[in-house]
Amino acid sequence: MAERPAICKERIGGWASPTLRRMNDDFDFDAWLRPSAKLEHEEPGAAKEAGVEDQGKGSIRYAWIGAGPCGGRIAKSFYDLGYKKVLAVGTAGRDLDLLDIPQSHKLLVEINQEDGTGGDVEKAARAVQQHRQDILHLAGQIFGTQVDRIMVCFGAGGSAGGGSAVELIEIAKRYARSIGLKDPNKNVGVMMTLPTAREAASPRVARNAHSIAAALNQMAAAGEISPLVIVDNDKIDKMYPGTTGQSFRPAVNKTVASLFDVFNRFSNLSSPYTCFDPADYDSIMGSGGCLVMGAAQVDRLDDKFAISKAVEDSLRTALFAGAEDLTKAKAGACVVIGGSELMAHIKGLQDNINYAFDVLSEVAGRATIYRGIYEDGTDGLSVYTIIAGLDGLTARLKDMNVDSCHQSNAVDMEGPPLRERTEDILPLAEYFLAKYAGRDDGPAKTLSPDAQTLIQNYCWPGNVQELADAIRHACDATPGPQIQPDVLPLEILFADGELFSQGVASTLDRVKRRIISKTYDEFLQSLT
Repeated sequence: MAERPAICKERIGGWASPTLRRMNDDFDFDAWLRPSAKLEHEEPGAAKEAGVEDQGKGSIRYAWIGAGPCGGRIAKSFYDLGYKKVLAVGTAGRDLDLLDIPQSHKLLVEINQEDGTGGDVEKAARAVQQHRQDILHLAGQIFGTQVDRIMVCFGAGGSAGGGSAVELIEIAKRYARSIGLKDPNKNVGVMMTLPTAREAASPRVARNAHSIAAALNQMAAAGEISPLVIVDNDKIDKMYPGTTGQSFRPAVNKTVASLFDVFNRFSNLSSPYTCFDPADYDSIMGSGGCLVMGAAQVDRLDDKFAISKAVEDSLRTALFAGAEDLTKAKAGACVVIGGSELMAHIKGLQDNINYAFDVLSEVAGRATIYRGIYEDGTDGLSVYTIIAGLDGLTARLKDMNVDSCHQSNAVDMEGPPLRERTEDILPLAEYFLAKYAGRDDGPAKTLSPDAQTLIQNYCWPGNVQELADAIRHACDATPGPQIQPDVLPLEILFADGELFSQGVASTLDRVKRRIISKTYDEFLQSLT
């Protein structure tokens, strides 16, 4: 039996812990979420498995197709956990180049390797259609025949992922049939991310997200895919304000991938108590509709209601959309893992665990709820929940409507001075970036590291309005995807030094020298 890393002991009260808020800290979500009990892994038979060698040790053999930059990053998170049957499909070479997986797992499906789709979802769909045989061929080389379930991953707001998602689902189903899976509708699922309100300030992003989310919601409800897993970045953004996409998204991807890994591995574990077995897990994954997962740490083992509260917290603070009405669920599970010493010596612990299982059964209405209790070598107790067959995005789709979305995305232009809430500067800048870069369906834009440093350390005497004007000016002056500090308003870059923190003096001087040198060169050229 293979040894697995122990669960991190520094677990703090569910998803809303201060640790998760400090996204720049080096917190190991992977170690925190992965089960630490010993795994009995069946050795492969004599026949050599086709495709790349997978290192996953769960009961379901997954293959992952990542579409666009967001989907590629999600697939990469699974690759890092040992799920090596990963294929990244992109419409821009630069996006694939940034993805740290083997080159043989990447496929460029856009003729113009530099420009990508240019925000056109139909262009992305056509590109995938034209390369259908290439995708199937590479899938055969990577996935092989030893696959139980194929998941398509993408970001709903992007054109590359959102535009290609439906076509990739059909390709995945075709591949599933070719390797002998009898019901592809139950063996092909989707993992989709929804944009934040700041990102949806772009009309293009809002339209893309609403259109593909509505289509996939209907497919899930009709049983044409299973499951539909929706990571709601706007919900996460509200739960943990003050964080930025660059620091937050990688941690979220690792967390989501690790949750998947937890249930897949648990379903292949033996237990002296109650097992969550492969048939239970397969039933949940094939239930159709939306699927949500959650995890929480039990803090007070002397409280008979602490475990049941952790079960409720794990769903209430989950990172997923689609759980508006848990009473409509079809299937679910609750898995509890705790130290062997706790299990043996805490009086009434088993009764408290069983009560928590009963609470989940009540919350989930008529759903079949499977149970699992496992031991490990830690001194804590953790709860993992998974609910499937949910109705989906009724309320969330209404919120994502383009018109209502833009009516509700107003920002308080007054408020407390930005110099007193520096943690809001980058999130507000990202909001204005999406808003102004999305005018006339323009390309998405990001701030360079130097630009981020300068705006974070400027005191903004004109408050939010000055920041909004600066980002609009920078967007108008930047034809490409990345905004450099040189295009920020000169009255900011050459302002009194007291308006900047001392720590950015070198960055500010470098930007000033570059602007002066460029202006001088342009002056000399005008004389010739």
